[in-house]
Order: sequence, then structure tokens, then C-alpha cells
Amino acid sequence: MAKKTPIKAIRAKCIECCNGQQKEVRECKINTCPLHEYRMGHRPKGEEVPLKTVKSKKRQLGGYLFG
Repeated sequence: MAKKTPIKAIRAKCIECCNGQQKEVRECKINTCPLHEYRMGHRPKGEEVPLKTVKSKKRQLGGYLFG
């Protein structure tokens, strides 16, 4: 299996969280989720996110972000 980029891994996690329903990811109302603003598979406009921030979000999810 090819290694995913952090943004693609976040997108995959969001799709998994929504039982594979991409429409549900788009309409997600869980604003408290640390991945919410990245759920569409890209960074929010005008925001540059250091890798350590992505790793921190992974730890908040108990390491389940990548894999």
C-alpha cells in the first residue's frame, strides 16, 4: 500500500468516520473535531500548517490518523 500524504490521510479518516459517505463529510457539523477544517482534503485557504501540527492532531485521535 502506498504511503498517504497527511492531507489525504485526514480525508480518508473523515470518510471512514462518516461510513464512507462523502456527502456526510461535506456536511459534517462536528466543529470540535481537530480535523474538521481539513476534511475536504485540502488546507483552508491562506493557512500554512506545519507538520508538527498535523502530528499533534494525530495524537489527539490516539494515533488512528495514518494507517
